[in-house]
Amino acid sequence: RRMNQAAQRVSLDVWEDGKRTLNPLAGWSWSDIIAYADAKGVPVNEGHNFAYRAQAPIEATKRHLPNLPWEKVPLGKPFWQCTEKEIKGDPAAPITYVFKSFGD
Repeated sequence: RRMNQAAQRVSLDVWEDGKRTLNPLAGWSWSDIIAYADAKGVPVNEGHNFAYRAQAPIEATKRHLPNLPWEKVPLGKPFWQCTEKEIKGDPAAPITYVFKSFGD
């Protein structure tokens, strides 16, 4: 787990004794994670290689449902290696989503 994986996490210890849980990435930011993954050639979930373009917002609690009103666009590389134009398209989609997860 990382501290920035959930809005309610104000702090996260590397070791949680009560849970006997090790959180080795507790002090890592999203930028730290992607910099490491890129530098070391860490294989990443292929879901990171897509952008989802929509004309209107889709509630977070509904984004797992089938047949959503968005276009799944292959980027050919992880989204963090793309330009904003590559993610949003041309002309730019009003709403764009990416899959931002490492072990969530």
